Amino acid sequence: MRQIVLISGHICVGKSSLAKSLEKRFGYHLIRSSGAIKELKRERPSLGRLELQDAGDELDRDSNHKWLLDFVIEQMKSVDPSRPVVVDNVRNSTQLRAFREQHDFETIHVHLYANNEILEARYAAKQGENPKEKDIAYPDADLIKNEDEIRYFQNDADVRIFTGRSDQEDVLVRVAAHLGLYPPGDIRTVDVIVGGQYGSEGKGHVAGYLAREYDVLVRVGGPNAGHTVSSALGVITYHQLPSGAEDTDAKLLLGPGMTIRVPALLKEIELRKVTPERLFIDPQAMIIEQEDIEEEQALVKGISSTGQGGGAAAARRIMGRNPDRRGSCLFGKTPPRVRLARDVEELRPYVGEGPIYRGSTVARLEEAYRRGDSILLEGTQGSGLSLFHGLYPHVTSRDTNVAGCLAEAGISPSRVRKILMVVRYTPIRVANSVNGNTSGLLKHEVTFEEVADQAGIDANEVKESEKTSTTRRDRRVGWFEWEQFRKACALNAPTDIVLTFADYISAENRSARRFDQLPGKTIKFIEELETVAQAPVSLVNIRFPREASERFDLRTLIDRRNWTTQKRLKEAASFMR
Repeated sequence: MRQIVLISGHICVGKSSLAKSLEKRFGYHLIRSSGAIKELKRERPSLGRLELQDAGDELDRDSNHKWLLDFVIEQMKSVDPSRPVVVDNVRNSTQLRAFREQHDFETIHVHLYANNEILEARYAAKQGENPKEKDIAYPDADLIKNEDEIRYFQNDADVRIFTGRSDQEDVLVRVAAHLGLYPPGDIRTVDVIVGGQYGSEGKGHVAGYLAREYDVLVRVGGPNAGHTVSSALGVITYHQLPSGAEDTDAKLLLGPGMTIRVPALLKEIELRKVTPERLFIDPQAMIIEQEDIEEEQALVKGISSTGQGGGAAAARRIMGRNPDRRGSCLFGKTPPRVRLARDVEELRPYVGEGPIYRGSTVARLEEAYRRGDSILLEGTQGSGLSLFHGLYPHVTSRDTNVAGCLAEAGISPSRVRKILMVVRYTPIRVANSVNGNTSGLLKHEVTFEEVADQAGIDANEVKESEKTSTTRRDRRVGWFEWEQFRKACALNAPTDIVLTFADYISAENRSARRFDQLPGKTIKFIEELETVAQAPVSLVNIRFPREASERFDLRTLIDRRNWTTQKRLKEAASFMR
């Protein structure tokens, strides 16, 4: 049944602001009683405030107070039946009763009120903005002349809100909650992909494979993590956009925890043909400056950091809260001022104009929860590189586990449905620094020649493909670390494990298209993963297409999932109609 919200209250109580907010934020069809009067009294083209009141009184007399109801019913004929309506406003009890007597729709009466002193002060401020009304006193301008009408509204109201200590946003939140417009906290529509080792597990390829099943793709992290996707479009490396962005029409969100390199992001947006209609960047996302990259060069030499500036930018964001200091104590010179996405002119199409911009990631996600959208959050790097849980100092600048990724995106753990943790048979780290300093512990370090020899694949092919996605630096490799894997499971509690680089177990895996075609050695390893993780291995990556000829066969993942997404279910239901 269609919902009609009727708003009542004295002038300057906030009726029009509420109605416009319901229209903008929640998609209500807005009908203004003043607009209805002007349309019904077309023979009087320019009606001022007092003339509108007189015309409304005349319509009330001629229609027995039913003109507004009749106008709304006529307007609804051309509005989508599923779209709710808000009426700004009902002016007397007889109009309200006319709506109450109709049972073809659900009528909800919202009454706003405030003290007379507050209302008169608001009106005086508004008079200053409109010279035409400067001589109209508050009592004359107010539509409701009779306090009996106000008492009737007070008693009849389904929702009654005092606006004297609330601004427009506060009033909207309270009314929207009463109207049931916010999704319950137990609606779980978010699936998360995280790395279970030291990064480069193949998260991007997995995210790209799954992307088409989701309505919204969310990315956290920074440009230091390159996520490579193999698809019909070729081999694509995503640095700051969600993986699979070019292969899907999903909405794309970059959360407030992102650290953004503006020139690189703009180039990626252009290259992937992403429009502002699809991409939203949170106004609070942090901007990486050239000075941040320069600041991190010592880390490149010290611990083989990628040196993309994300850590230095994060430090500036923390230290830059003091307006007298403006930056981080790490810099030997005056640091650049902190810039967020909202401060960058080139990002304006994706961020919006202040003060409210195009909203926030949290607000966008609430809209998605309300629609029942399927949401995929793509994490960054790997559990073993977590600033808090990795082996310091060979860590990155953020928490890379599921809790950290959710915090950066603005997603409650209660929204999470599935946690997919990606691991590879042979964990890797970036090569040691040019100074010979280690990039971090690999418990069972071996050479790529040894890996290739035991798998039965070409060593040169392996070495060439095992370079970092962003900096194209060599990597170190080791055999699987079960202790580290169990710690990652404890930190992330995955519902599903994804095994990648299965061809490093055996070259035979490259030709497998079903689970039962995998050799016994691989199946045994998968069973051991499931035992330690206490979660199923739901996806198995058998190879990564690296040659142009391989693009004709993109079946690189054996999909064993016993679940799907709401988007896929909706699509299936539409086919069955």
